[in-house]
Amino acid sequence: MGRLWVILLISIVAITHLPVEGKVMAPCDVMRELMRAKVSRSFISNWICLMQSESGLNTRLVTGPKTASSYSYGILQINSARWCTRGRVGGLCTARCEDFASDDIQDDIACAKKIYNQEGFKAWDGWTKKCKNKPLLNIGNCRRRRMAP
Repeated sequence: MGRLWVILLISIVAITHLPVEGKVMAPCDVMRELMRAKVSRSFISNWICLMQSESGLNTRLVTGPKTASSYSYGILQINSARWCTRGRVGGLCTARCEDFASDDIQDDIACAKKIYNQEGFKAWDGWTKKCKNKPLLNIGNCRRRRMAP
């Protein structure tokens, strides 16, 4: 009987400590968020490709440590080395990094626009490797039918 309680306790601890899964957004939902953030329609396919290549469209993805013990956060994988500060507001986006790992991606987009204005899409390795000079998603399909992720 004691062994059963140990197994039950271990099971409960394991279940309650599973990592939180983020919302994986559909490309058309991302398009609507980008339009809401006033991103130029001519660049939306590049932004969606960037998010697909960096995070798989996962809003809560956190990766690292990377160079200089930095971490990257959210659907746009915004890096703590320069753009945000872990645990408190800071960086060039004046943001707390952990806030980018949420289902609300408007703050991610606002920071990413700052990054883009300074460095362009080349600031993200994922865009350079998987999107630059490659066929991009046709967002015209988003209005006619719902696209699969």
